[in-house]
Amino acid sequence: MLKKTLLAAAVFAFATTAVQANEVSGYVTGSIGQAKADKLKHAKEVQNDYNEIGNIPGVSSRTSTDRSDTAYKVAVGLKVNPYVALEVQYIDLGEASYKGSASDGVQFSSDKLKSETSGLGANVVGIYPIDDFTLFAKAGYHYLKTKGSYKYDESFTGFSPYSESESKTVRNWTPSFGVGASYNITQELAVVAEYERYKGVADKKVTIDGEKLSFKHDIDFASIGLRYNF
Repeated sequence: MLKKTLLAAAVFAFATTAVQANEVSGYVTGSIGQAKADKLKHAKEVQNDYNEIGNIPGVSSRTSTDRSDTAYKVAVGLKVNPYVALEVQYIDLGEASYKGSASDGVQFSSDKLKSETSGLGANVVGIYPIDDFTLFAKAGYHYLKTKGSYKYDESFTGFSPYSESESKTVRNWTPSFGVGASYNITQELAVVAEYERYKGVADKKVTIDGEKLSFKHDIDFASIGLRYNF
């Protein structure tokens, strides 16, 4: 916690110095796109188990994965000089889900895992203007909340079905980096396209159904949006 406090103080000191030394300008960006999460380690293990069960004579199994979802963000930036900006943002990286099921005609079982991630963060942005075009690269640090949920269903012919579910929320600081470009439609309005990667999301083990599980993964986010300069 002390390291994070010192880092925040250093960033604030840098911003204050830059503001005093330069004529600053600001901007607001709203972007939407698609996020894609790396497959969770535990999801791989569960789906591998179901694939192996499917090799047993008389048993059928299937697995499915949906790691892509619509995502969006809203950022407010402070351009301290023509080449450097500081920004804060809220980001919703959508959800990813994983399923596995098996049946032998008498017994049916299924496992479902899902993760949803969103949070707040800040970026330092390096800018390279080329007439109406601008290229940029950024590095950031985000406090992300990931809700991981697990559900198990089981049924036997002639018996009542059984179901259990549990969810846990993981919060952690996550580094990120990105690259992008913008084009000025007018002096105030620009279209922005960018790619970002969030590293080590949900990097904490949680106990679900008596077992310690890791929801750690990376998330890629490609987006397009509009920026208003003021």
